[in-house]
Amino acid sequence: MKDDIWSQALKLLSIDTKVESVYLNTILNKMNQVSCENDVLVLSCRDEYSLNLVKGQELDRSIKNAVRLVTGRNTSVMYVIEGDNSAAINSMVSEIKVKEKERLVSSPTDLTDDFTFDNFIVGDCNRFAYASAFSVAENPGLRQKNPLYLWGNSGLGKTHLMKAVGNKVKSLFPSKTVLYTTCEDFTNAYVSSLKNKNYEAFRNKYRNIDVLLIDDIQFLIGKIETQIEFFNTFETLVSAGKQIVITSDKSPKSLPELDSRLTSRLQSGVLMDIQPPDYETRKAILLKKMQSSGVNFSDDIVEYICENVTNNVRELNGAFNTISSYYALENGNITLDMVISKLAPMISANNKTLTTEVVIDAVSKYYGISPDMIMSKVRSAEVVNARSVAMYICRDMLEAELSVIGKSFGGKSHSTVIHAYNKVSESESLLTDVKLIEKKLADN
Repeated sequence: MKDDIWSQALKLLSIDTKVESVYLNTILNKMNQVSCENDVLVLSCRDEYSLNLVKGQELDRSIKNAVRLVTGRNTSVMYVIEGDNSAAINSMVSEIKVKEKERLVSSPTDLTDDFTFDNFIVGDCNRFAYASAFSVAENPGLRQKNPLYLWGNSGLGKTHLMKAVGNKVKSLFPSKTVLYTTCEDFTNAYVSSLKNKNYEAFRNKYRNIDVLLIDDIQFLIGKIETQIEFFNTFETLVSAGKQIVITSDKSPKSLPELDSRLTSRLQSGVLMDIQPPDYETRKAILLKKMQSSGVNFSDDIVEYICENVTNNVRELNGAFNTISSYYALENGNITLDMVISKLAPMISANNKTLTTEVVIDAVSKYYGISPDMIMSKVRSAEVVNARSVAMYICRDMLEAELSVIGKSFGGKSHSTVIHAYNKVSESESLLTDVKLIEKKLADN
């Protein structure tokens, strides 16, 4: 994903009406991604003239908006002149330091008012989760509803509901402090606090609050010390009658790699799974987006989108954004045939079945190691890494049980699969490989 950010952002910029084609062709298309670390993207401009036309100008705002749409995060964008690597490194380091300081001492971030209960579409797939979240927001801190654990596949609205809880609490109880964070940010902040010897600032930030909203708890897998720190934070908050809301892609029972004490605590409150949206819910979401955006798709286009884009809300939003862009470019004159053509890559990808064999084949091609070698008992470093990555992807994308993965890899044990998963989780280079392979699998 990191190497892809600028190329994906360019696709958005190419259909941005605020970006003139002359700037797109002569400046933006000639810029390159230098690096992307800790939510800081560094781009190189061809010369000082190009840099001055971008930095601090209208183009800068368009670029940052596109980049944040791609990453889904508050990513900073820095610019350097092509070939000036030292400037790139200095820019990135200084920005990362600012972000680390803000992470430890700033007030709660990322809880915008875009996500509320009012703009959450309720259907049979999420009705009980919605009701539970609303109840928690009205009476935060009740022991029998603490924590509220929302789980399900990516793109189903877990984060929306979580942030809706935070916004509702702030509305009903203005004096209460609400903190939204991702598990990745929690981990990075904890590591940074140990490195910079400011653990007290870290603890004060996460334990002196009324409501903690933490996204993607599965990110704790393989991070033993951070699991202990989160467990202690969890105990401190719950004991003090503070509310915790957690999201994950799996139920606590499906996260055996986590410490058993933490897993037990995660199951002590309210667990709610969110299922993929049914047809009625998908249609309600699409119609609401059409209304708010002022577009008017014909009934046959609405029906086609809702019948074929079925995996999750995020993909439905992506389909809407794609078609609405062409709607604007064609002044509303779009046909069903055009929609079918533009959504074909997304829909064909959704309809393909992903199996263990497909994963192993993709990993084999990526590393240049035969599938038979990956399935063998060979213990050389390159084969072990490829095998571990394949097992990790089977767990991550197929959500297969550990025992099933072990059998698929020639009868490997449950503990071998856990070891492989943890090995990849703790390796930045292997996780980068995973992201590239998973993107290839998703695109095929």
